[in-house]
Amino acid sequence: MPRAKKTPALPADWSYEATLSRIETITDQLETGELPLETVFEQFAEAVSALQQCDQFLQSKQQSAALLIETLVGEAED
Repeated sequence: MPRAKKTPALPADWSYEATLSRIETITDQLETGELPLETVFEQFAEAVSALQQCDQFLQSKQQSAALLIETLVGEAED
């Protein structure tokens, strides 16, 4: 049976907006077509990592929102 992949916690000073901005910057640089191939792969790897961080953050917030909604619904039924 495959093990569940553990994702590292995001740093305390991590920012969704700053990470998204970095992804956009990388995308703009890649779209120019002027970067050396090695840099393209480095930038691409950085963008993928940043996207994974954003996904982790959004999933966490979605779980929090679902829990809050569940709590509100439970309180409304009482």
